[in-house]
Amino acid sequence: MVTWAGLRQCICRVADTRSRVLDNFAKRRWELELNVEPLIPIRTLQDRVHAWAEVAGGNLELFVGDLRNYGVVEGVLKSFCPDAIVHYGEQPSAPYSMIDYNRSLFTQVNNVGGTLNVLWAMKKLGLDCHLVKLGTMGEYGTPNIDIEEGFIEIEHKGRRDVLPFPCQPGSFYHLSKVHDSHNIRFACRAWNLSATDLHQGVVYGVETEETSLDERLATSFHYDDVFGTAINRFCVQAAAGIPLTVYGKGGQSRGFLNIRDTVRCVELAIVNPAKPGEYRVFNQFTETFTVLQWPS
Repeated sequence: MVTWAGLRQCICRVADTRSRVLDNFAKRRWELELNVEPLIPIRTLQDRVHAWAEVAGGNLELFVGDLRNYGVVEGVLKSFCPDAIVHYGEQPSAPYSMIDYNRSLFTQVNNVGGTLNVLWAMKKLGLDCHLVKLGTMGEYGTPNIDIEEGFIEIEHKGRRDVLPFPCQPGSFYHLSKVHDSHNIRFACRAWNLSATDLHQGVVYGVETEETSLDERLATSFHYDDVFGTAINRFCVQAAAGIPLTVYGKGGQSRGFLNIRDTVRCVELAIVNPAKPGEYRVFNQFTETFTVLQWPS
């Protein structure tokens, strides 16, 4: 298995002696660029890989490279032919993508181009490999109908079909995820690839069973206005005695899941892979709340 996340959230329980991790450390550069940092300092990826080996006997091989470089992607995949690819390697912030022209363009090129490189490498190498891709519930936007899981059955002028759920994303970041979904679905249909698109809700929590083994495995907790979630900001504001910065009336519903459930969802997707030629979507959340309903 290869994962592109820089172990950003956790180290997955399915990692074994064949596991590799590829990262270009871009997130750290973006943090420096905007003068923000996580609440808890995050060790280098090298330190975290060593820590995982020490405390859990894990054997992760580290590659340093950029998904936008097709040669790097093909070379890494060719070196060990993974059974599964967990793709978390994208610019993850909607606010970042809306700051200015350059960052909106970068988000689109980085996210869509990187995913296309993965798809083309899988095709060229003929890998019997399952792609597990991090999407977002934000691809759907906020329609005035119930959100289905990826697809919707539509009747129009007496004819029926099952089509991708109409997307109304709210940022260039969310748009990049929509483009990814379309490209992955096409690649599965055209090239007989297999993929699971995890449309993830808002993640909360900072610890899994694995990261609790050693402080060097701590996960990222951002509370700034670019990389931090509203939940994280509310927690820090409440702890500091600062009024919560709630926008609007606080009545919009969102899907949430604990970081432990995030890991479990990824694991379940890997051990129960999509079939060749199958593109499937899993809406990844366990609870729904509005700001007004959020438990104290």
